[in-house]
Amino acid sequence: MAFRRGAADPGIFDRLVTIQQVTDGQDAEGAPSETWTTLATVPAAKRDITGWERLRAEQTSARYDTRWEIGYQLAMDPELVDVAKARRLVVNGRTHDIVAASEIGRREGIELLTIAKVG
Repeated sequence: MAFRRGAADPGIFDRLVTIQQVTDGQDAEGAPSETWTTLATVPAAKRDITGWERLRAEQTSARYDTRWEIGYQLAMDPELVDVAKARRLVVNGRTHDIVAASEIGRREGIELLTIAKVG
């Protein structure tokens, strides 16, 4: 795979991220449950975003805090998969919920906007 600078120009693909997919199910009592399994580990470029915080219900929250770019993956194509609902990233043991995904060019890459889980 050739590493390149993308449309968002966050830099080189210098990090490995694990893409996980969700499987909906039920626990022993019949309550809904989610199970996350690894789909792939891929190189990515990262750009931290600041200044997007807003006040909602007297708590500070952000629309997203990190922009990632990965190479095109059919399993991450936002036209084929509800990426924000069915996928998440794990980086160095920290989970990043995907808020939005968009295709870069024509199958050149995927841009992911995420919020890191705290705790």
